[in-house]
Parts: sequence; structure tokens; C-alpha cells
Amino acid sequence: MNPRNVGEQSTIRPHPKEGRGKWTAQESSRLRELYPQHTARQIASMMSKPLTEVQRQATKLGLRKHNKGSSKHIGSERMDRGYLIRKVTDTGQPKKDWKRVELIEWEALNGPIPAGMMLMVKNPALPRTMDNLGLFTSQQHWERVLVQNQHPELRQLCQLKGQITQAINRRTSPKRKAP
Repeated sequence: MNPRNVGEQSTIRPHPKEGRGKWTAQESSRLRELYPQHTARQIASMMSKPLTEVQRQATKLGLRKHNKGSSKHIGSERMDRGYLIRKVTDTGQPKKDWKRVELIEWEALNGPIPAGMMLMVKNPALPRTMDNLGLFTSQQHWERVLVQNQHPELRQLCQLKGQITQAINRRTSPKRKAP
């Protein structure tokens, strides 16, 4: 017997996992309603449930908070890796929600891009206009970008650039000790 507990009545505590995961259909429905507008902590307080239970049930129900970008309205535009993109849907999945503006405009003029084709600039030296865009297969794309397929002088310049980069890296990176 523990001397600190002498004279105290023993209380039976429920197991920490007891009652966990028991949500009524009504509680789950309320969680679905509250989840988009409130934090899990606020919901836990409103529903008198532990925070971890609310989080666990939200995961079980597949509830998700919107991404940072989804606060933008459909039709909003922004730059992404040098491309102007436009929000076309609001699913919360950025790859589905945002689309390159040039693709949208191309499809408006020419219809959907066929499977296996990609929209690319015909001449990289010219601006990205509708006249300078065309459909290419994956093979055509690689034929255009591989150094081996470039003019001999351009291949030589690429090799020279690689050698210069290596020399700079050797001089600027810390010396490695032999094992």
C-alpha cells in the first residue's frame, strides 16, 4: 500500500481508450458541418470531446481543411514556375484546380489536346503566343531538348559549361577527407 494514499478512497478510473471512437451519426454529421469553418480545437470544445478524438474522427470521415491556394476564387490567376495559371475548379487538389492559361486558351480555339500530345513553344527564341504554340508528342519533345540532338557548337558549349561548373564547385566546396 502506498503511504501517500492512506485514508483516501480509491477511485476507479476508466481506461484511456474506453469510449474512444464512439461517435453517433448525429455527432459525425455535426463534425462535417463544423469542420470547414472551425479548428479541431474549437470543435473539440464545442462538442465536449478530446481534441485527439475530433482529429481522429475527421480523418476517418476523410475531412480535410482547404489548401492555402484554395482561398482564391475560381478565375484567379497567379504565376507558377514561370507559367501563368488560372483556378478552374475548387476541389482542394491543386493539380486539378489550377491550369495553365495558355492551355485554356488553346483548347478554347482548337478543342481538347489529344491524349499523348503536349502543348509546347515551337520556337523558344520567340514569345509565348498562340501562333508560337504547337502540339508535340513526348518523343518529339525529347528530340528537341536532348543535347545530343543539338547543333555541334551548342553541344560543345554545354560540355564547356559543365566543365566550368565542376571547376567552380571543386574550388568552393569544402575539402572532403579520405575515409
